[in-house]
Amino acid sequence: MMLKSWIRRRMARIPPAFRPGPAYAAAAALAGAAAYGAVGWLFFEWWPAAAAAALAGAAASLSRTEAYAERAKRLAAAQFEQMLFSVASSLQAGKSPENALRDAEADLARIYGGGESALIRELRRLNAAAAHGVPLEKAVDEFSEALQIREIGDWADMFRTCRRTGGDMVKVMRETARAIAGKMNLEREWSVLIAAKRFEARALSVVPFLMIALFRYGSPDYMEPLYRGGPGRAVMGAALAMLLAGIYLAGRIMRFGD
Repeated sequence: MMLKSWIRRRMARIPPAFRPGPAYAAAAALAGAAAYGAVGWLFFEWWPAAAAAALAGAAASLSRTEAYAERAKRLAAAQFEQMLFSVASSLQAGKSPENALRDAEADLARIYGGGESALIRELRRLNAAAAHGVPLEKAVDEFSEALQIREIGDWADMFRTCRRTGGDMVKVMRETARAIAGKMNLEREWSVLIAAKRFEARALSVVPFLMIALFRYGSPDYMEPLYRGGPGRAVMGAALAMLLAGIYLAGRIMRFGD
């Protein structure tokens, strides 16, 4: 029950628009169970330990689901930037906000080859709601709530204010797009700067496991005392705990700018 509650809390952090489908979640759980089970067997060569590690790997696969959601969120932010420029151009040409948003949907579908992303899917729902008589301000609010991206929330607030007060919608769209583009350019530069370090951290995290496998299966007698009896398994357990702690800390450091 505690594990189920923990999984439910972790999943609740991910907006529904960015949650992967059941097939992805199942594949991630299987991959996590296989990887962790292999590590458990490598360190202990004891089936109960390998089975426990496999269960832990299936639970830890939620991190892959969260990584999937983060990638989808970054794509949505990039598409939102393009959507704003499209809407601003349509408004400047004299079109209504409703028509401008429909044109933005068509532009995004053309740019991404008709691919189905979270933002395009929610923009389609926004336009469908507006076409069925839902007030545009309410449809925009629902669009913002579904995606839960700060920039989209700020834009929704400004859009609602402009509609109610008669503000310069074209200027708001243009300035918002420019601000978001600047922020995203900084984020891209930061990602490029840390990409090499992130790769190094991932590569180094694999090396200890490869070394242990090399010694164990290349020179079985050399490692035999660590796999027989309580003291040897205690040493391997402590080594595994330190390795996992190091990998966790490296991951936290690499996510500092995200």
